[in-house]
Amino acid sequence: MTVTNGMRDESIVRYDDRRPVRGRALLPAIAAGVGAGLAVFYIARLLAERAPLVVEPPGAPTRDAASARTRG
Repeated sequence: MTVTNGMRDESIVRYDDRRPVRGRALLPAIAAGVGAGLAVFYIARLLAERAPLVVEPPGAPTRDAASARTRG
């Protein structure tokens, strides 16, 4: 059954079979979200605390060679 609204037809019958979501049903989803957030935070912290990789160009004097020359 439809009602004519001048421009378009709108249905009178609404199919809304959703049940209300209770807090207990949301707990697994909330726990999964918190767990994923903690895992990402841990990995980001590990990557941030890593020693930076410094590549010296070939032929550049090292610290040991420079300090041995200046000891005199």
